[in-house]
Amino acid sequence: MGVQLEKPPALQSPKTVGFADLWYDARAIAKTTIPTKTDLPLPKLVRYMPNLAMLKREPDGRARYTLFGTGLAAAFGHDLTGHYAETPMNEEARDALGKVISAFYEEHGPDALFGRWTMSKARTSTGRLIEFENLALPYREASDDSIRYIAYAITLTTLDYGEGMVERFPDTATRMFNAETERPDWLQQDPESAALVIEANVA
Repeated sequence: MGVQLEKPPALQSPKTVGFADLWYDARAIAKTTIPTKTDLPLPKLVRYMPNLAMLKREPDGRARYTLFGTGLAAAFGHDLTGHYAETPMNEEARDALGKVISAFYEEHGPDALFGRWTMSKARTSTGRLIEFENLALPYREASDDSIRYIAYAITLTTLDYGEGMVERFPDTATRMFNAETERPDWLQQDPESAALVIEANVA
């Protein structure tokens, strides 16, 4: 008999699956629950670099991008390095994000480290609605022993040349989990995903 999953597999893009594999492999090799940035193998990260973002939590509790990949900059229409993570979101999306994160801490405690997978929609500069997937996982910054986040985001709709996202709407699906425990059963490729056939053009 096969393994019984608690929830159906959720990941849409094979590249998101590969990013998750890389993080969990690095954690296992380092024999830790949260890898340091140097535990993440640079040669294997290279293929994800255009669509990677790194975030640092500021004293006010908000997260700021310390790195925003070139592929993400092209998709969003500008480089968000140095900006707060909620910058491209509309007010409804910001409120929804705050509620989801608050609910996680209420369930797991204020010191819990989360992983977060989302599906979101955005309006592009041409007025189209597109969908994108995002997976954020924590890492430890050795220089100050702080916990930061590395995220991989990929559009699931092909963007036209010069087309970018201008407004991000509330997530259509969100799953948060304690990143220090075992990999959730659902953090695997959704066998029904259209992204198995059509991959985005920004990665």
